[in-house]
Amino acid sequence: MFLYTLKYGGILIRIISIVGKKNTGKTSLTVKVIEELNNRGFKVGSIKHSHHKMDIDHKGKDTYLHKEAGSKLVVGMGDTAFFNIQKEIPLERLLFLMKIIEEPDFVVIEGFKNYNYSKISTSPEINDEYVIEQVDVFNLDDNDIIDIVDNIEKHSHDITNTLYTNECGYSDGESIGKAITKGEIAIDPNEFEVNLAINEKVIGLNYFVNQFLKNSIIGMLKTLKTKKFGVNDFDKIEILIQNKEK
Repeated sequence: MFLYTLKYGGILIRIISIVGKKNTGKTSLTVKVIEELNNRGFKVGSIKHSHHKMDIDHKGKDTYLHKEAGSKLVVGMGDTAFFNIQKEIPLERLLFLMKIIEEPDFVVIEGFKNYNYSKISTSPEINDEYVIEQVDVFNLDDNDIIDIVDNIEKHSHDITNTLYTNECGYSDGESIGKAITKGEIAIDPNEFEVNLAINEKVIGLNYFVNQFLKNSIIGMLKTLKTKKFGVNDFDKIEILIQNKEK
């Protein structure tokens, strides 16, 4: 299965993890970071990681009954919408889906300390090469939060496998991610116009392939009579291909 998403002007999210041991203020700091990013005009998504089972609806509710009856994907729709899926989704797949659905500017993750994304640590015991700042949450003031979010803006990056630039001196996403974390390079959002997942794995594209896919697909779509479907432009394109060839 192939899934393409294309958008003019680039699709760029930046990811930050708030990590630390239990009772060190991770949730409190996560909330403050989200609030400050919102205050700066950014669209923010968030992920809470837990080793325990979390249900977002309750026993006896209609969506709960759907799940108990055997539905593998339950979607609740109303003033808000939620998805309840009966399987564990890898972090990068979840980030990719968030990028497609909502296109947040930032995703703030509470947890996932073993993943290679920029981190703010609330515990001195957690201090790997991806930690951009260690903080004592219980002794922070408003100015400290501003400084922390300034740091996040400078040193966070997109999904690791998507990190490719024209001239940065690095050839793979992980090395580029580390360099961004250290402040050695910055990312041009205009290079992220095509995102690709195959078999639920996020695939990195270099600049040439990125532009080739974009221009080829848009060129073909412009030959279609899309206006009769109410489509007058091509701001965002989503293509799902089920490859039946074995």
